[in-house]
Amino acid sequence: MPMGHVITLTFTHDTPEHVFTTLSASLDKLASACQGIESYWHGKDLRLRETTADYAVTAIFRDHDAFTAYLAAPAHVRLNAELVQPYLAEKSSVQFDVPATTHP
Repeated sequence: MPMGHVITLTFTHDTPEHVFTTLSASLDKLASACQGIESYWHGKDLRLRETTADYAVTAIFRDHDAFTAYLAAPAHVRLNAELVQPYLAEKSSVQFDVPATTHP
C-alpha cells in the first residue's frame, strides 16, 4: 500500500540562507535517485501565517519498503547530517497509509 510522509523542519535563527538553497537542490537530487517515490514536493515556508516551520517535505512512496530504502540511502543520511542536523531547532514528521483512491 502507498504511504505518505510529511516532515516539517524549524531551523535556528542564525541558519545561513545558502543552507536552504543547498537543501532544496540536494532534495531534488535525492528524490530523482531513489526508486519507489510516486510524488515528492518540498520547499521553504512562504510565511503566510505565524508559528509555522521553516521547511517541509512531503512524499508518497510506493510502499513501506521504498520509504525505508529512502531513509537509509547514503545521500539521505549525508544530507541530514550535513544540512539539517547542524541547524535544526525542531522537527516533526508523520507517516500514513494512502488509499488507492484518494478522490471521492
